[in-house]
Amino acid sequence: MGEMAHTAGTTEQLVTVEEFDRMWDSGIIGPEDRVELIEGRLVRREPVNAPHASILLRMMHKLTRTLGDLAMVTPQLPIVASERSKPFPDIALVRPRDDYYAAKLPVPDDVLAVIEVSHSRLRYDRGEKLRLYARVGVADYWIVDVKKKRIELYRERHDLGYGSVTVAEKGGTVAFSAFPNIVFSVNELVG
Repeated sequence: MGEMAHTAGTTEQLVTVEEFDRMWDSGIIGPEDRVELIEGRLVRREPVNAPHASILLRMMHKLTRTLGDLAMVTPQLPIVASERSKPFPDIALVRPRDDYYAAKLPVPDDVLAVIEVSHSRLRYDRGEKLRLYARVGVADYWIVDVKKKRIELYRERHDLGYGSVTVAEKGGTVAFSAFPNIVFSVNELVG
């Protein structure tokens, strides 16, 4: 299996996407495990409670209706971000494809935006996840803060993160870089 990483006296086994998929196919891991592959490590995904689910459903509904055929709005489906990363973002906007990604999962070139709805993992979503999405080329990365009901918009990506962050509070508006003329109110997206 993958290469070894050594940190502070410990050794961890790094996993590739191919190895992750084999573990999935063989039943070693499954949907009930709610894990994703981030930089070669299996990371447990945030549990979805009622407030998280409500915002996720609200956003899926509004984005799908408004964006129509401009983008496919995917709920908690994987993106092959790199050889060692296969995150399952809460929502991803991907380029429309006639085969609905039957031949292969979306890769960063297919991704227009990623949205993570965060109730208890803000630090992680603002840290390791943010760096991953920036490094692989995701232009728009949004974090929805469930508790404060606001949206953090990260743009102007570079290898270490994003150069621009805007926080949109209730009463404010947001738009994706790919669709700057389609404006959403924060209230309609997060309630």
